[in-house]
Amino acid sequence: MKIQEILSILKKLAPEENQSSWDNSGVQVAGIVTETDKVAVTLEPTPAAVSRCIEWGAGAVITHHPLYMKPKAPSAEGMYLDVLRSVIPAGSWLYAAHTSLDTRPGGPAFWLGEALGLTGGRLLEVEHGRAPVEASFYCEEPISREAADIWADHGGVHSVAQSRTGEVRLVCDESHWRGLADKIEFSLGRRPLFYLRSLTAPVSEVGFGEAGELPEPMPFAAFMDRLSGLVKRDALLVAGPRPETVRTVAYCGGSGTSLIERAARAGADVFVTGDMKYHPAVETPVCVVDVGHFSLEEEMMRRFAMELDEALPGAEVRFFPGDDPFSVYGK
Repeated sequence: MKIQEILSILKKLAPEENQSSWDNSGVQVAGIVTETDKVAVTLEPTPAAVSRCIEWGAGAVITHHPLYMKPKAPSAEGMYLDVLRSVIPAGSWLYAAHTSLDTRPGGPAFWLGEALGLTGGRLLEVEHGRAPVEASFYCEEPISREAADIWADHGGVHSVAQSRTGEVRLVCDESHWRGLADKIEFSLGRRPLFYLRSLTAPVSEVGFGEAGELPEPMPFAAFMDRLSGLVKRDALLVAGPRPETVRTVAYCGGSGTSLIERAARAGADVFVTGDMKYHPAVETPVCVVDVGHFSLEEEMMRRFAMELDEALPGAEVRFFPGDDPFSVYGK
């Protein structure tokens, strides 16, 4: 399968325009192979994990965390240089789907809410909110049903219509407009004169974390037992007031300490996240369960690998489990 096809599908499943301003989602190392039949997925771009992927023969390695946040010279010994020494000689591509994947609505970052059966899901933190655009142009001849269907099937398109006077109106997400305009030009054999205007609603929002309601309230101990089974952790850290029953659950993969107040405002009885810090734990107004940075995101990437396997019929996709850097002493 061509590398550019793989990259195109990755960008649809983890839209780079949705990443945070501080992030570096996207290509980390541009390889020289133009085709591959093996795509590896793993959480962390550690030398050990990347080497396992390369040894398997992966022409593309997909990780969650970026290899670097800002460009840096490969001039010092360490993990960064070790990864480059593994990837570059193989000619493979290294790609990171970080906050671009975290923020995808309904994506694998929201797997815990799905597993718990949460309803009424709402974002804890909105990263981007975008209103669609309306594009219009005049076409003397009626648009064929085939052409209209092709335009309507383009990503981000909400509606396609033509009036009796020949005016064609399309509503689509702004990020998809350029590709749609090219598709219209190809269909018509010319570039029409487009009139664009931004709409105020509906606004498409993407962001981090979610709050929702369990199908039925659960005793706190029963909820913790269920959570332990889902995240597969030997020990869970709990801070803050423990509720007698749990109905509303908030969660955020990775490091979610900064979202505690948002979880409380969302009415959460419990907030599940990782990387809890001491002072926020002392002051938290809501029960926080720290399941570790690794557990939620490891499962996210396993599910992302399954999604990619379906989306890349021309390549074999394999998930390479990572290693949690933390362990419980004596276990």
